[in-house]
Amino acid sequence: MHIVFRLLLIVALVAVLVHSQGSGGGSRGGGSRGGGSRGGSSYRGSTNRGGSCQGSQCRLAGIIAGSVIGGIFGLIAIILLTIFCCRRYRNRSTELHTSFVDKSSTDGRNRTYQTYEEDCFKNGDWQSRYYQYGQWHGPHRMSLIFDRAASQVTGKGYDHVGDFTIDGTFSVEKQHITLTKTYALGTGDAKENFGHTVTVELTWNSSHARFEGKWLVQTNHYRGEDKFELKFGD
Repeated sequence: MHIVFRLLLIVALVAVLVHSQGSGGGSRGGGSRGGGSRGGSSYRGSTNRGGSCQGSQCRLAGIIAGSVIGGIFGLIAIILLTIFCCRRYRNRSTELHTSFVDKSSTDGRNRTYQTYEEDCFKNGDWQSRYYQYGQWHGPHRMSLIFDRAASQVTGKGYDHVGDFTIDGTFSVEKQHITLTKTYALGTGDAKENFGHTVTVELTWNSSHARFEGKWLVQTNHYRGEDKFELKFGD
């Protein structure tokens, strides 16, 4: 911006000089007319000197002055345009950088979310155990398949009570699973297996890398509830 101000000052000085030269020529012409009373020869000489400003030399000086002034204004326009483009480029670079950072942060959160989803809800064999009659029972194997499109889980397994099938739902957002175990009558322990269903409510515990919650049974033969744990693999 200092350069622009200096160029404007130069333009102003050139304009003043050009104006001063024009005014000086007019004054000399006026003086010649005033000296007409002293003699005709003096009047003609003054008239010739004043009239020279109207000739080719004066036009050439005007062209040169106009070219200089036009060139200066053109240079100022180029400088201003360059400054404008540089500022616009810097602003654009800042916007792109900010957009890239925001996008990277969003992608990072999405990757974390996807990793979490894969860690918590894996298709395959899981190990479960439950607490009943004052002691832990298990681990028992069950196979689970998670349908992420429908947020449903299905599977099958067995424990000391008998063989069972699994139906349920899960929520990635709440990190929660609701399972319904339905025992196949005639399998396992006949004293414990009535072909009944067991409801299991579980929530993900990231510290222990497993689902924890409780089981609930309500039948004509038995009612009870207690702790339940579910862990992938092992």
